[in-house]
Formats: sequence, structure tokens, C-alpha cells
Amino acid sequence: MEHRHLWVRSQRQASILRVRAEIIKAMRDFFDERGFTLTDPPILTPAACEGTSTLFPVDYFDEQAYLTQSGQLYIEARPMALGKVYSFGPTFRARIEDATSPHRVLDVEPEIAYADLDDLMEVAEGLITFVVKRCLERRRVDLQAIGRDLCKLEKIEPPFPGSVTTMR
Repeated sequence: MEHRHLWVRSQRQASILRVRAEIIKAMRDFFDERGFTLTDPPILTPAACEGTSTLFPVDYFDEQAYLTQSGQLYIEARPMALGKVYSFGPTFRARIEDATSPHRVLDVEPEIAYADLDDLMEVAEGLITFVVKRCLERRRVDLQAIGRDLCKLEKIEPPFPGSVTTMR
């Protein structure tokens, strides 16, 4: 950590950052090209969402607020107005080893009005396939530099084993 400015310049770290950026762009493109509307839930919330128990308090203008653990609570109501929505951004969870410190993750959370399980599986499998193919197309050298098995990635095609569509 003392030499982070140099560490990021290494080939492996630079490749990781380029692949990460490609994944984020591919996810946004996937949803945007399919008529989803990006919605941004707040990062600070007044309470826990989805029954989670580990909250991380933040003083916010002399009041208690918490780092969000999910955008789900806020985007659930939006499909009735917009049809298909997604949120994409930071959320904060407890590390399994240390439930007292927040761990920042990027969550992508789609919601679709009147969707059934088959619809959701189609979106999930489509998203994963789209992102993997995009990274193979645009970031092949970087994937190799970080040691990914390209043969396994090239085999990713829907429907996935064990999915609802393959169980019929």
C-alpha cells in the first residue's frame, strides 16, 4: 500500500483495471440496448434494507444515516412507471471475516414489470453471455495476462446447465 501508485502500473493490475472497465461498460450497454432505464438509488439510507442486520452508520447533517446495502428497496417501485429499470453502483456489505468494517461492492440490480422466472433467467443468462463475449472480443490480451482460462470463457452460451429452461 505504500507504493500503490507504482503497483497499479504493473501489467497485471493494469489488465485487471481494463477488464473491470470493460465489464462495467458491457453491463450498461446490455441494459441500455434492451430498453432498460438506469435509476440511481441513494448511497445513504435511513434504515436497513431486505432484513440485513449489519449497518454502517454515517453522521449526515447531525442525523444518523447508513451506507446502503442494496438499491433493491428503491428500484422495486420504478418498473411500474418505467417498465424495465436497473441500478448500478456501490453498495456496502460486511466482510465475512470482519462484520464491523464495510466492504464496497458494485451491484447491478435489474427490475422488470410483470416478469416471470423465465424472463428473469433470460436476462441473467443474456447479461453474463454478453459481458463474457464483449471481454473476449475487446480484452482478450488482458484476460490472458491475468490468467483467465479463455477456453472456458469461450464455451459460455445460454441456456446454462441447471437453469429453468434446461430443466423442462
